[in-house]
Amino acid sequence: MRATIIGTFLVVFSLLGFTDTFGGESAFTLGYGSGVGNGSGNGRIENGLRYNFAQLSYVYERPLIKRVILGLEPLANIDNKPNSGLDIGGTAYFKFYLSREATAGLYCTAGAGGAYTSVKFPEQGTHTPFILQGGLGYRQGRIFLEARFFHYSNGGLEKPNRSVNSNIAMIGYYF
Repeated sequence: MRATIIGTFLVVFSLLGFTDTFGGESAFTLGYGSGVGNGSGNGRIENGLRYNFAQLSYVYERPLIKRVILGLEPLANIDNKPNSGLDIGGTAYFKFYLSREATAGLYCTAGAGGAYTSVKFPEQGTHTPFILQGGLGYRQGRIFLEARFFHYSNGGLEKPNRSVNSNIAMIGYYF
């Protein structure tokens, strides 16, 4: 756990220092998520347990080509239910703007990463799940809103390997 936390903070502070050098943008996000698509109804995970959390993340994005962005996102989730806990991790993602503008309007994202979670999810068999995510968002100026689907899985490295899925509504601000 200590290595994951130290690594996440090193990435964040490194990116903060290189934002101008690489021509990218930085943002902070705040979000709220709950279980979805786990077979037990909305807001729940397997066995009918309620699942919700708050998410705080730092975002660094760099244009690859017009309308296509590469993003890095160290994140922290504060888990509320089924048990209180903390998830620390990060994702890398691609963002594609559907409008003609390179950094405004409607966009979609897809990415992957990993995390350490202090919560013991019986569905996972591990405290270090992989993350797959996809989302749809809208940016106007420095502010953006985004809805994401978040998938935790251990990738078959441990047993059991049943997913923990959630949706996240986020608001962010570029600085």
